[in-house]
Amino acid sequence: MPYPVTCPAPVAEAEKALATVQRVNQRWIVHGKLRENASAYLTHLEQTDPVRLQRSCELALHLVHHKKAVLLRDPKPLFYAGLFAFATRAEIERYISGHPMTRAISLLLHKDRSGLSVLSYSGMTLAESIAEEIRAVEADLEAVI
Repeated sequence: MPYPVTCPAPVAEAEKALATVQRVNQRWIVHGKLRENASAYLTHLEQTDPVRLQRSCELALHLVHHKKAVLLRDPKPLFYAGLFAFATRAEIERYISGHPMTRAISLLLHKDRSGLSVLSYSGMTLAESIAEEIRAVEADLEAVI
C-alpha cells in the first residue's frame, strides 16, 4: 500500500497519540499476545520509521473514535487494523501472523486476499469492510493534502 504524504503533526501531538495508543493497548484484554506484539511493533516503528508510527497511531485512534458506531460495537478490530494498516509484509508476518483478523485486514490493504481463508464468512465480511474503511480514510487524507 503506498504511503501518502502527510503533514507531520507537532511533536507534542504525535507523542500524545503514541501515549494514548500505548495506554489503550495495555488496558485491553486481547488474545494470543496481541498486546505484546503490538507493543513490539510500536517500538520497532519508533526506532525505524517515526512517520509511519505517527500515521499508524492517528489512524488507530481515528477509526475507534469515528467509525466504531458505524462498523461494529467492539473497537478492538478497528484499533489493531489501524495500528497495523501500514505494516510491510515482513512486519505482518513478524508481528501479527498469529492474529487472523488483523493479519487478514493488513494483507487486504496490500491487495492480498490470502488471509481471508482462515476466517468465517462473517469474519471475512468484517475484514473486508474494515479494510475498505481504512482505504476511504486514506483517500480522504490524500484529498486534503
